[in-house]
Amino acid sequence: MPRALRGGRRSLRGGFTLIELIVVVVVLAIASAAIVPKFTGTARQEADNAVDQVAEIMRLFAYRQSLGSQQVAIWRDGADGRIYLLVKDGNPEDPTAPAEWRTDRFAAPVSLPLGVEIEDVRQHDQRVDPSEWTITSTPGGDRPKIEVRLVGQGIDSTVVLPTGSPSVVRVDADKPAPFARAPIDLDRSGRDREPW
Repeated sequence: MPRALRGGRRSLRGGFTLIELIVVVVVLAIASAAIVPKFTGTARQEADNAVDQVAEIMRLFAYRQSLGSQQVAIWRDGADGRIYLLVKDGNPEDPTAPAEWRTDRFAAPVSLPLGVEIEDVRQHDQRVDPSEWTITSTPGGDRPKIEVRLVGQGIDSTVVLPTGSPSVVRVDADKPAPFARAPIDLDRSGRDREPW
């Protein structure tokens, strides 16, 4: 005969013991400690990827400007917030028509993740409206120095494209600035006769 029915008593449990509640709370705390950092790490990774994508579109702008025969531009659309690489193209069906700006078909537009904003944009050290801007260049001409500062989701990074250099430099506020090469005019500096 089961113990609960012996002697006419039934053993009914009305709730959980204190030990059981403590065990459940500890298990939930351990599970949340393992899961929460993964979600916050994902947001930081998305922000880092956005900075890298902005750097890549600036790098493409530099290469297209230095090697191509078409006028190029970087444009941030104020309506959707995306950054595009533009090329000034003529219409092949109507060669007499004036050239028009078109998105570069080889460069995907950059979309910033939620919580990441463009805080500051500079062209030749002059501030540009960060909500909508266009920076243009001409083939074979001088390219402007471009700086774009992105902030949010644990990042504060500035992407710099120096004048005359195809290399983009990323400067993070929480890290020391990387070494950036600057062009040197050997004739002006009196070093034109140095042996190589």
